[in-house]
Amino acid sequence: MRIQAAPVLISMAEIARLAGQSRATVGNWKARNPEDFPRERGHSGRGPLYDRAEVVAWLEATNRLDSRPPEVTAIWNLAAAFRDEMSTEDAMRMLLVLLAVMAKASSSEWEQLVRADGADLGNIFRDCALSLFPFAADLLPGRELPDRSMAQAIWTLSSLDRARVAIIADALLEHAANAMGHRGGEFLCPPSVRKLIVAIAQPAGTVYNPATGAGQLMVDAAAGDSSRVSRLVGQEINSRIWAMSQLILAIHGIDAQVAVGDVFGADRFPELRADRVVAVPPWNQRLPIVEQLVEDPRWIWGEPSANDGNAAWMQHCLAHLAEGGRAVIVLPKGALFEGGRAGRIRQRIVKAGLLDAVIALPSGLFAWSAVPCAMLVFVKGRASIDGKPAPTLMVELTESGDTQRGRRTTLPDPLIDEVGALYREWVDGDHPTAPYAAVASFDDLAANEFVIDPGRYLPLQDVAPDIAKAKRRRAQLVEQLAALTKATHDADAQLQAILETRR
Repeated sequence: MRIQAAPVLISMAEIARLAGQSRATVGNWKARNPEDFPRERGHSGRGPLYDRAEVVAWLEATNRLDSRPPEVTAIWNLAAAFRDEMSTEDAMRMLLVLLAVMAKASSSEWEQLVRADGADLGNIFRDCALSLFPFAADLLPGRELPDRSMAQAIWTLSSLDRARVAIIADALLEHAANAMGHRGGEFLCPPSVRKLIVAIAQPAGTVYNPATGAGQLMVDAAAGDSSRVSRLVGQEINSRIWAMSQLILAIHGIDAQVAVGDVFGADRFPELRADRVVAVPPWNQRLPIVEQLVEDPRWIWGEPSANDGNAAWMQHCLAHLAEGGRAVIVLPKGALFEGGRAGRIRQRIVKAGLLDAVIALPSGLFAWSAVPCAMLVFVKGRASIDGKPAPTLMVELTESGDTQRGRRTTLPDPLIDEVGALYREWVDGDHPTAPYAAVASFDDLAANEFVIDPGRYLPLQDVAPDIAKAKRRRAQLVEQLAALTKATHDADAQLQAILETRR
């Protein structure tokens, strides 16, 4: 007779690791799906326990099972290991330094760290890191590094392929963006947004990024046909984020010239005219410094006020764009229809024939903001048509995001490839045929008071109602309502029982 093995019981924390999510997220899944979530099969001092096989089956059925490479899972687990000893930001920066050391240290230096005495490992690592990257002092915690956690991190990473350090570093930054969310991370740009920027910009010649952040976009700009990019130039206002960008560039083996400073008050490259400008600058930024920049040569289309940060960034990027060059800037959607001084600046830029395309993007792409955004594409030297500026390509992707598995919105790779091909055809002179794209003539833009929101220029679609889909959705809502009603009645009954025992 075959004896059935006892089920393996796991906690909520282990379910979170299987899903690559936080415990809070798993708790939300359980609260929202009380009838569907796996049943409790036991209990420990830390909470309920579940049958691992049932959990895995449920995660697979709901497309929530984490299928990331082992390197990605490893770095997430390492970040979690430091959670009790330092903040998320400190842990992320320290692990980034560790990865840079792993990538650039000699075999003997790395072996010394692997074999170091655990009691003094923190100091040995600090000395090694600063010998390779003196600027890393800005990134490492000022207090003593935790020897035990450091030993665990180095031992774990030593079991991974050193040739894949760049993949691990990218996974770390993605983890940081998810973990910090609204508390920070403005210096991190989501992978799908970067892919679309590169697909539209087609980096070539000198590439300039005036809001470099952690350097991810510069890495992606150089990752394509490296023979097309001759020089990478950037500037970052925050010295600590600049140091991070230097580590990211070093890990990826990218040679770039990135300066530290405020591009408005201390532009380090005033004479630069780049073939490509790519930027995801701070959104809706208040810039009191611009009030001191009267008659600045960058303000060709009008002097912005301290509240016109979006317009100031547009003009800065255009001022550094070479004739025939292309700039791709991601700004909040409000920049497409702002009024006042910013609106007049936008109108003059459009009248100058510089606006080549606008791509409206869905909300939720960035972990630090739920604000919908748009990609503005400017080209210097576009030919006029009948004495008027050439038309503008309008692309509406507001409803095209992918929000599977409870994560933030992303742009699917096939869509990025499709939009990239669409823009290349536009550059070659072909008009778009995709249902989410249209062409706005100068007269169209003028008739709309130079509001450049793509949704205004797409024809209304006659969409036949999907009866079957509506019925399925109704059934789902009825089922959810029934579950919530039952949960409400159960809670009322529990509350009533508690009150009666206290009478």
